[in-house]
Amino acid sequence: MALPPRPDGRQRLPEAPAPPVDGLTDDVLASILIRLPTLADLGRAAAACPTFRRVIADPAFLRRVRALHPALLLGFLTSTGGFRPAEPPYPSVPAARAVARAADFSYSFLPAPSGWAVRDARDGRVLLDRNDGGDGTFARLAVCDPLFRRYVALPPIPEDLAAAVQQPHLLDRDRKSEVFLAPSDLEAAAAAPQTSFRVVWMAQCPTKLVTFIFSSDSGQWDAVASPTWNDLDPAKSRVTMASRLLYFRSYAYGCFYWMMMSITPSFLVLDMARMEFSLLNYPSDFSGQASVIAEAGEGRLGMFSFNAKFGESFELDIFSTVRPIQGEGASKWKTMRGAMLPHQYRYQILGVVNAQLLVQGDLEFLDEDFLPPHVEVLQIALNTDYGSVCGMIDEALHPVPLLGYPPSLSSPSI
Repeated sequence: MALPPRPDGRQRLPEAPAPPVDGLTDDVLASILIRLPTLADLGRAAAACPTFRRVIADPAFLRRVRALHPALLLGFLTSTGGFRPAEPPYPSVPAARAVARAADFSYSFLPAPSGWAVRDARDGRVLLDRNDGGDGTFARLAVCDPLFRRYVALPPIPEDLAAAVQQPHLLDRDRKSEVFLAPSDLEAAAAAPQTSFRVVWMAQCPTKLVTFIFSSDSGQWDAVASPTWNDLDPAKSRVTMASRLLYFRSYAYGCFYWMMMSITPSFLVLDMARMEFSLLNYPSDFSGQASVIAEAGEGRLGMFSFNAKFGESFELDIFSTVRPIQGEGASKWKTMRGAMLPHQYRYQILGVVNAQLLVQGDLEFLDEDFLPPHVEVLQIALNTDYGSVCGMIDEALHPVPLLGYPPSLSSPSI
C-alpha cells in the first residue's frame, strides 16, 4: 500500500523499521535509560522487560543512578520493629509502599527476633541492638538488610577496650551507649551501595568520651583516641561531668556533629576520614536550644536552630558557614533566615535527610484546644519551605528515618 503524498506533493519514502530492543548493545541501552528523568521512570523501565532489568541492575549502572539521584526518604523505622511509610502527597509514596511490601521490618530472619531495638539506618542497612539483661552499656549488635533479609552479628567489644569505659551516663531509655552507622567509603558512599560497613560505638563517661569503631572488612573493633572533656573544651573546669553533654547527632560532608552543652556553645565534630575529634563554635549571638547541622551546598554548612519563646510558637533560625578544613575555619556564621513554625508546640527532631530537617510535635506539650486532631511529621528545607511526610508517630517508638531506592533499583547492602 502506497504512502499518502507529503503536503508539497512529493512521494513519501517508507521509514526504516526501528531496531528491536534485543538488537541494541547494553552500552547503548544504558546511555538511553540513564536519561530517564526520575527514579520512578527507571523503576518502571526495570519492570518492563528482562533486557532493561539486566542493564539497570548492573552495579556500574546503579552507581551512575545514585550519582544523579539522591536516596529517597521512604518513611520511618520504629525502635520496636515496624515501618511507617511516607504518606500522600509526599513524592516517594510509591517507592515507600513497594519497600513496605518487599522488606521484612519485623526482622524475623534474625536469631531470636524478639527483643531487638532499631538504633540507626543508613545505605539500606539497619543497626539493631539487644540488651540481654545488662546495664545498657554493652548490648548485642547486629546489622541487617531488611529488603534482602541478610544480617551480620557483630562480635562483642574486646575486654581490653571495654575497660576504658567507666561509669557511662544514661543516654536513652536504658541505653548507656550511642551506636550508629557510618559510610564505609566516604568518596563512594553517595554514588554506590557498599557491602562493607562501619559501626561507631560511643559512651559519654564522667571524665572522657570513649569511642570504638567496627569494620566489617576486618571484623574487628578498634579504639578511637578518647579525649577528655577538658581537652575538648578548655573553657570547662576540671570537674567530673555529672550528666551527658552531647545531643542531636547529624552528618555532613564526611563528619558527624553533636550539639555540645557547654560553657562555650559548640558542636563536637568527628571527622570519619581522619578519625579525630574537634570543635566547631556556634554563632556569636546564638540563643537556640536544639541545633543540628546540614549540608548547605557549595561546600558550606547549614545549621537549623530552635529558639523557644514563652507563650509563642517555636522559632527556627537557619545559619550557614564555610565548611571547616581539618578542624580549622568555619568560625563566622551567616544568618540565612528565620521562620515561625506552623504549629504552637514543642518540636522533636527526628533527623536531617538530604539537607532537610525532619520534626514532629512533642506529645507532652500539645495544646489540644489549639492543634488539629493529628500532627504531621514535617520536612523543612534550608529556605524554610516545609511539607508533610506522614502523620504523627508515637515518640515513644523513637522513629529513625529510612532512606533508600525502590526495590527494582536496590541491590544487597550486606
